Amino acid sequence: MTEVTQLSAQVSTSAKQLLDEFSDRTGIRKNRIVEDALWFYVRARQELPESAMVPSRLVLSASSADGVERSLAHPPAPTPALSRLMAEPAAPDRPDET
Repeated sequence: MTEVTQLSAQVSTSAKQLLDEFSDRTGIRKNRIVEDALWFYVRARQELPESAMVPSRLVLSASSADGVERSLAHPPAPTPALSRLMAEPAAPDRPDET
C-alpha cells in the first residue's frame, strides 16, 4: 500500500465549494480529486514551457480594469489581418481517427 500523509491548505470558499460539489456529483473522494489535481498541475509546470501556462486569475489595476471595460463596451475595429483570417473558409473536419 502507498504511504500517505495529511496535507493542510487554505483555499478560497469558492474553491472549496467547487470541490465539494464535484465530489458529491461524481462520487469521487475529495482526497483523490486533490491528489490528481496536484499531480497534473506540478507535472504540467515541470514539462511545459512557461509560455504554455495560462494563469487561472488575472489581477488588474483599477486603470487597467477600466481599459478592459471600455474595450468590451466599444470594441476596436478588426485589423485587416483579422478580417482576412475570418473571411477564409473553415478547414474541413478531420475524419474520426479509429
